[in-house]
Amino acid sequence: MDTATVPDELHVRRLEELPRAIIAAGVLVGSGWVASRGVPATEEQIFEAINRLPGLLEPVLWLPMQLGSLFGPFVVGGLAWWRWRRWRPAVGSVVAGVVAWQLAKVVKNFVDRGRPLDEIEDVIRRMGTPTDGLGFVSGHSAVAFALATVVSPYLSRRARVGAFALAALVGFARVHVGAHLPVDVVGGASLGCLVGYLWRLAVGVPEHAAEPVPAVGP
Repeated sequence: MDTATVPDELHVRRLEELPRAIIAAGVLVGSGWVASRGVPATEEQIFEAINRLPGLLEPVLWLPMQLGSLFGPFVVGGLAWWRWRRWRPAVGSVVAGVVAWQLAKVVKNFVDRGRPLDEIEDVIRRMGTPTDGLGFVSGHSAVAFALATVVSPYLSRRARVGAFALAALVGFARVHVGAHLPVDVVGGASLGCLVGYLWRLAVGVPEHAAEPVPAVGP
């Protein structure tokens, strides 16, 4: 993995994390408002376009999709400790990932929007398509973006792009398997970024880390 070689002791708390967290919270609230009002026609069209892509994508997407599961934070945390021997990215991956997963459950109960099978017709069910529970927000997306946000200050620019692209792929996969609608993924991504930014504000980031890639998106 391509990493930024910054001494562990040179960590600072950057106030820039606060407006980023506020923006992520705003996107979460806005997407939640949209989700609470049903399924807009545009969202349904985007869902259908992704959900109806060839089923050959299923085995390709299955493994990266697991990054957003509850096991993902522990795997990434272990890899972070093995690679950097720094507690902030290692512990942060576990804490932020698990917190994002649990907060997603709270948001689901608050917004109370069903999964695609409950909201629209002609959903193609695939391997891993859940038949129960609520849709907004996507817990998998929340976890994946929380992890990307926590570890991004320790990565080079190229690797950061890859980390957020992988998080976006998790959200794409959740739509493809029919587990979530696109706005669910946007909400999950913003929730994950919010948790990640708050972690970085609390414990600091490497002083000379390059600016992270903007992380709110599907």
